[in-house]
Amino acid sequence: MSRQRYLPESVPGLAQRIRALDLLSGPTPIVEEAALARRWKLRSLWVKRDDLTSAAYGGSKVRNLEYFLGHAKARGVATLATMGPYGSHQALATAVHGAACGFRTRALLLPQPAAREVELNRHLLPAFGMDVRRCAHWSQAPLGYARVRWGGEPAYWIPAGSKHPIGVLGIIEGALELAAAIRNHQIPCPDDVVVPTGTCATAAGLYLGFAMARLPVRLVAVRLVPMMVTGPGKMKRLAQQTLSLLRQCGYRDPLHWGEHLWVEGYAGPGYGIGHAPSQAAARDVAAFGSFRTEITYTEKCLGLLADHKLSDRNVLFWNTYSAVDPQAPNIGGGAPA
Repeated sequence: MSRQRYLPESVPGLAQRIRALDLLSGPTPIVEEAALARRWKLRSLWVKRDDLTSAAYGGSKVRNLEYFLGHAKARGVATLATMGPYGSHQALATAVHGAACGFRTRALLLPQPAAREVELNRHLLPAFGMDVRRCAHWSQAPLGYARVRWGGEPAYWIPAGSKHPIGVLGIIEGALELAAAIRNHQIPCPDDVVVPTGTCATAAGLYLGFAMARLPVRLVAVRLVPMMVTGPGKMKRLAQQTLSLLRQCGYRDPLHWGEHLWVEGYAGPGYGIGHAPSQAAARDVAAFGSFRTEITYTEKCLGLLADHKLSDRNVLFWNTYSAVDPQAPNIGGGAPA
């Protein structure tokens, strides 16, 4: 049975144009982390457990894929293609959920420093049938992109980081889930919603979703990738582009854009390379928290809280990382952490 979807209720014409696949079993839980709140001098800390979007492989990328895969299925496309760094969570999510939905998958992977996810992808992507092209240098990316997207059978393209209005739709659904939980008094309304930020798809979706729900929260977007691919202007443009898509589908409600804070200083010495705040956050979560973290996004983002930069605030952290590694039958896969 399909779960309740808040976005099609708000935009009745959306399903006629883009119908999402059901990859999530239901709204992800929101849990209180009282020990971490005391450790980080917060008034309260809640975590939106998007790491639990799917038992097969979770994280917020699954929300993006619900709409991408539904759009591809409606168009009769058989192959999906995407790109990202060697340890890309999007590539792995596309491989896992694309295969489960009957798609063939391809990916272009670009260099990044060694990390756990790099080795994980090296084994898991082929195990799920993904055709992978790895570039040894960024200069090889244009040719690699052409071959992955257009080589042989043309593929449905999922942009890096899901940076497209169709991908953003799934994140809006998550924002509306949070608004419903607050309206139903399941949790108190936070002052801040803190999110790790790369290409801005998640931040843009939350920013727009909170505006649609008229939720009086401040979005705190923590930059974790080079400025050439991100920034507050890019976040706002992507939110506006997604709003334009919703307007085309009949959404007419006036919007009240909320407050947002763009945070610099936590990207560290490079993509996927840790630093003192991220290491402190990782130790604190291991000792006092109930979820797992990784070095590229979650630990660096939580460094903001470990630094006591939001002291005495009611904070909700949007956990974008998967709680589990996929189980690939032909190699045994990983195990839940």
